[in-house]
Amino acid sequence: MSNLKDFDWTGFWNDVDYAFESYIGKPVTDKDIKAAEADLGYTLPAAYIELLKNHNGGVVKKNCFINDDDDCVYVTGIYGIDRDKKYSLLGEMGNEFWISKVKYPPIGVVVADTISGGHDMIFLDYRECGPTGEPKVVRVDQECDYSMTPLADNFGDFIKNLYISIEDITDEEFQELSDADKVKILNEQEDLDIDRAMELLTNIGIDNLSPILLSTLGRMYNNNGRASEAIDLFNRIDEAHRDWSWYYRCGYAHAMLAIGESYESEHVQKALQLIETGIKMTKEAGLDKQLGWCCEVVKYLLTQIKPKEYKEDYPLIFETIKNVFDNKNSKKTTEDNHIEDANEDEEDNYPTYDVVHWVFNKQTYSREEFSKEYNENVKRYVDDDQADDDDRLEEPEILVTYEAWIESEDQLFYNERVTDEELLEEDKEDGMWQVEIMAHLVADNGTYFTREELLFKLHNLMANKELGDHVFFEGIEYEGHECEGYGLIDNEDGIPVFYICCGS
Repeated sequence: MSNLKDFDWTGFWNDVDYAFESYIGKPVTDKDIKAAEADLGYTLPAAYIELLKNHNGGVVKKNCFINDDDDCVYVTGIYGIDRDKKYSLLGEMGNEFWISKVKYPPIGVVVADTISGGHDMIFLDYRECGPTGEPKVVRVDQECDYSMTPLADNFGDFIKNLYISIEDITDEEFQELSDADKVKILNEQEDLDIDRAMELLTNIGIDNLSPILLSTLGRMYNNNGRASEAIDLFNRIDEAHRDWSWYYRCGYAHAMLAIGESYESEHVQKALQLIETGIKMTKEAGLDKQLGWCCEVVKYLLTQIKPKEYKEDYPLIFETIKNVFDNKNSKKTTEDNHIEDANEDEEDNYPTYDVVHWVFNKQTYSREEFSKEYNENVKRYVDDDQADDDDRLEEPEILVTYEAWIESEDQLFYNERVTDEELLEEDKEDGMWQVEIMAHLVADNGTYFTREELLFKLHNLMANKELGDHVFFEGIEYEGHECEGYGLIDNEDGIPVFYICCGS
């Protein structure tokens, strides 16, 4: 149990007029608490009672909740127990309203609302502990069939993991945080203002940044095309603090600078040296996901370098990439072979097309123009024994999904639909919607797609849309079969759907 007896409430509440009108109630007494518990049918946790005694509900300035599982929720206010306040446990928009009228599940007590305006709510969850126990805190999402996301083991931990959002925090407030908390709010906030995030760190002074903050800022530079500056930051980190992530991130930066350069170039060699060490460290630590990241630096950034060039100098990279990517889509062990689901069998048979790494751009190609440039890519980036395009996608028609930014639905072709229910003007950012698009493709020969044909059709679909920095084609992933495809098809047996993987 985590209580709030010694919690510092400084800067926690946002006492605006709206808060006094709708949330903040009169000071509470023990009698008020007992009466509220009787009406609710639940014993309120000690940490929540501590909050009530400090502030009987209110709008929060620390409005961004972040836990250790990368869950981020933006909270509007926390409910008090004053019956005269609209947003309180016993008020007009209180616990009974959300459960009886809006049909949220009766798992406990609605304790906070979010910026969604009621489409997701924060609950004290008494299902495991019973009405007199210590409840957990969960987010319940009405839009996703009332799905529940665990947030904290108790209310005290929930409060302690609320932070001021990047958009609202001042330099002084940011600098008062521990380094661990600084990294937490920079890494996990959704829709992060990256310029403001970098400004918060640089305003501390580069010479004053600890190794963990140098690494965090370096990662931001990497992700925003500032590889040279990232390398300068990484080199400031002393040997004692250079873990696998240092070698991975520094190798990534050198690989970004090495794009298009020959095998003998300084940046190519430096990238390979660093990634070789990063692979060794992740293998020793059993970090499979991070091992994959290290491999991807070579496979998806140094695409001009053929494996046979580094096979002798960097045998660990060569063998690891071969094992990781050759086995990624291999069949499951024989103990799983009895599964009779036809779609699952088909997933094993579909190619992933991750050999040629096409870069999407704004040019619309004719078939002849595309074929010429595509074949140049095959010659440059693919080993001789992989150059033949025999891995056909044996389907006469497919659905594909990809992510992009659009200014208008007029950018969609006749064979495309957005998968969002509705595009609202208020949801635009910088004049654009971020959407997932589904498209219907038919093979020219009515029987199968070649890799070249598929890439040609994908490229011309994407050319008039904004992909951000996710322009590197990394393959396709089978997602199942679809019968309607948002009105694109009408097939009672369904046709396969593939997600188009793009990287930066």
